[in-house]
Amino acid sequence: MKKLLAAILAVPLAACGPSSEEKKIAEKECPEFIKKNMSAVETKIFDIYTKKGKVVAEVGYKDSYSDESYSVRLCILDSEKGTISSPSPLNDSEWRK
Repeated sequence: MKKLLAAILAVPLAACGPSSEEKKIAEKECPEFIKKNMSAVETKIFDIYTKKGKVVAEVGYKDSYSDESYSVRLCILDSEKGTISSPSPLNDSEWRK
């Protein structure tokens, strides 16, 4: 994960959206991050975009208690800090599109 997050640092954020390299990193790291932190058994990327200078991925996940529907968590990649995080449900609206 550190190698991939370091790669984010080398990729400047595009004004019109994430670069293909940023999308690849988000597609790899975010499902793993959400799966681990939400005890998910299945994940799916719904969207990837930039907001506040960071790459944001909407990750759908199912846990062992879910039926057919996905719950959604946001995954934020911060290239300046080299971190990956998920906002609390109380403030995720500021990261939504």
